[in-house]
Amino acid sequence: MGAKLRFALIGCGDFGAGFGRRALAVADIVALCDPILERAEAAAKQLGVGAPTYADYRDLLAQEELDAVLITAANFVHAEITVAAAEAGAHVYCEKAMAPTVAACWEMVRACQRNNVKLMIGHKRRLRPPWARMIELTDDDLLGKPLSITVAEYMDMRPYNMYETWWADPELSGGPLAWLGVHVIDWFGAMCGPASRVWGMYGLQNDSRWPTPDVINATFEFKSGALASLNGSSLFPLHTFRQAQGPIGQCEHGGFKLIPEMEYIDLYWQRDDEAQPHHERFDDLGFDHAFRLEISDFARWILEDRPPCLTWVEGLRCVEMMEAVYRSAEKGGLPVDLPLYPELEQPSKL
Repeated sequence: MGAKLRFALIGCGDFGAGFGRRALAVADIVALCDPILERAEAAAKQLGVGAPTYADYRDLLAQEELDAVLITAANFVHAEITVAAAEAGAHVYCEKAMAPTVAACWEMVRACQRNNVKLMIGHKRRLRPPWARMIELTDDDLLGKPLSITVAEYMDMRPYNMYETWWADPELSGGPLAWLGVHVIDWFGAMCGPASRVWGMYGLQNDSRWPTPDVINATFEFKSGALASLNGSSLFPLHTFRQAQGPIGQCEHGGFKLIPEMEYIDLYWQRDDEAQPHHERFDDLGFDHAFRLEISDFARWILEDRPPCLTWVEGLRCVEMMEAVYRSAEKGGLPVDLPLYPELEQPSKL
């Protein structure tokens, strides 16, 4: 393997092309794939690479010599592409959500373990500076460990016109939390550690076009004793997706709240022994920082076997927490204990 890695980009929509641009800082993109071939060709042109394009990832894997694949395709094909890439000997970076089900996540993990390749799932929210700062605040010298966190994910998803896309099919997307909660649920884990129990409830259906609930409530209990709740709606007209994800939290020595706006983010926090709150404004929302950290760590993990900021573990745990919410909601809110698949809980070298 040379110093300059050889990556293939699989999934060339707007997100894939943008992520590919950041990947060029650490690797060459030597092939691109999208089932709509014109999108792969457009992404290659946008990225300024003269790489071959494919409509079928199997053809790409059979014909190209690769170090790794970057999967930015739809959720429901993450598992099959990851398994195929691992069997071809390629390391895998895959965007969140890892897969629609925990069982599919384990298929990905086991395939990568069998073939001794690395698997990273891209959960950038925890890496963006405003959100990483809240994790820092759980240091005992600042606010101390979190006791309770609440996030109201009330947002207006109607402008995204998702009704007739794969996003609206829970078997393809992973259910309503795949867009209403995946970022925050992963961040809950970064703040509070492993979850031990989950409660979920569906609300009244407000928009008949959605085949999944458009109102959902979830509560998570963590092994640390902390509690976190997420209340979500897809139809709240006052908030865009970006404005809807501001947590408020109580910690051992004080509390915090995050207020996200379209162009900046305000973080307030205060210890019990302080008379005035701290105010930190983030004019840089931190997207580039998080993407670059992910992709540079992925490259170093391959080249130097240096422990990265993320592996597959965070991705699987997030899907597990979402699936547990659905199981609980289908049982009328009865608690569901984690892990969901204890027979698969084994140490991993990945």
